[in-house]
Amino acid sequence: MAKKGLILDFIRDYILVFIFFVLPILFVIQPLLLNKINNSDNKIDLSSLIRKKRLLYRQIKELEMEFDIGNVNQKDFEISRKELKIEVSEVIIKLNANKI
Repeated sequence: MAKKGLILDFIRDYILVFIFFVLPILFVIQPLLLNKINNSDNKIDLSSLIRKKRLLYRQIKELEMEFDIGNVNQKDFEISRKELKIEVSEVIIKLNANKI
């Protein structure tokens, strides 16, 4: 019974050391490690870009239909369409950069 109490105290002490010392150290050095992790994630998936391009084209079509119906006013239509076109242009540039 006394051994069990000693083991629990031992585990509790190591958990406290982990919480108060190891975790803050990991939090501080995280930016150093995060840079390496992000570099591996920078490989852009072509299929996701193609999907995003299709989605943006679909959103432009839907916006134009909503405008034709009269659900969207002229100013909002122009602003939204311009933003969507800019976004799809960025996706196309990324696609072209990855194909080369």
